[in-house]
Amino acid sequence: MVELSEVDRAMLAGSEGEAARRAMRIIVRIAEIQGAPKLIDISHVHVGGSIYTGQGSLKVIEQLVTDGAKVCVPTTINAISIDRRRGHVPGVDEEYARNAGRLATALEAMGCRPIFSCTPYVFPDTPEFGQDIMWAESNEIVYANSVIGARTNRHGDFMDVCAAITGRVPYSGLHRAENRAGNFLVKVPDVLDPDPHFFAVLGYLIGKEAGSDVPVIDGVGQKPSLESMKALCSTVATSGAVGLFHMVGVTPEAPTLEAALGGRKPDRTLTVTPEDLRNEWRDLSSGRGRELQSVVVGSPHATLGDFVELAQRMRGRKKDAQVDFLVTTSRFVHEQAEQQGLLDVLTEFGARVNTDTCLCMLTEDQLPSGTVGVMTNSGKFAYYGPGLVNRGVYFGSTQDCVESAVLGRPVFAEPSWLG
Repeated sequence: MVELSEVDRAMLAGSEGEAARRAMRIIVRIAEIQGAPKLIDISHVHVGGSIYTGQGSLKVIEQLVTDGAKVCVPTTINAISIDRRRGHVPGVDEEYARNAGRLATALEAMGCRPIFSCTPYVFPDTPEFGQDIMWAESNEIVYANSVIGARTNRHGDFMDVCAAITGRVPYSGLHRAENRAGNFLVKVPDVLDPDPHFFAVLGYLIGKEAGSDVPVIDGVGQKPSLESMKALCSTVATSGAVGLFHMVGVTPEAPTLEAALGGRKPDRTLTVTPEDLRNEWRDLSSGRGRELQSVVVGSPHATLGDFVELAQRMRGRKKDAQVDFLVTTSRFVHEQAEQQGLLDVLTEFGARVNTDTCLCMLTEDQLPSGTVGVMTNSGKFAYYGPGLVNRGVYFGSTQDCVESAVLGRPVFAEPSWLG
């Protein structure tokens, strides 16, 4: 039996309107299924169910708006299925685009902030350590729990909207301190130059091995950059069901190995070898042959640091005319990059930048005509891309992507951290 507050019961009785009543019914039912003893307040929501997946999802959200739905906590919107700033995009069905726009409009009508980004952690006013929140996209869930030290579970679509309307979630899973201790120790070898490319591969390996366990990563000798943490969070949640990891001496709940493990011994230990990393690095490339017509960067969305690196590697150069180079990012970071003159460098190189949408909404119809080879620096897209665009995908570093675009063929040397 879930313990409900007076406010919870009033909402169930319709005191806050029909939309809030329906949302609370769903929250309570999920709490019952999870065996949660009560509901708790949250301070922030990031809606992950902003991707248009069909009439069913659209009708549910629009009906909630018709019933008067309004969010009661600060709520932001994940990347959507279209780039609203550019209007119609070749290869995107017009009816699909209209419906995707309607879904975004409905979420805005509830009071959600239209940041349209899968990296809400780069925006101002992010959650703080220890706060209970509801973030609902895989990479950002891991980032919030692990890097920020906020508390959120992995939930399906609509649960996020219901939480935003009610301000309540079940007291279960990673909201509970006893479930946040690590139980799977991962010993990492000391490597040279551990860049985002390395952390994408490491995350891919850990996710496959961890399942839904809480990994504790030990052996990282220096604090990773935001971009490295983004890469790790995205792949550990892609290849597995990880919602939280600890990195000893780096993440806020892991000042020591003992603290990360909650004072207990790990249930199991994985000692990562260079050969393990080499195998996963190779596994992420499904492309075959020597043709390249498309390079895609920005899954999760490119950060300002990503733009700085791209500009450094592109400055004074031009891509091959037969290669399309696409970067996806948020409007917030796009504006920052523009103010710093970084977009000018990318434009001179021949790259194009989309906002609002993400590479995970890319389809083969949106690739340049005749595309055979696609390359990316995103471990997440390297995993999902072959199914999305029906093409093999080459996985390399940002430097590899730029060099490949210049030469017009896939080139990627074995990373120095495998040496």
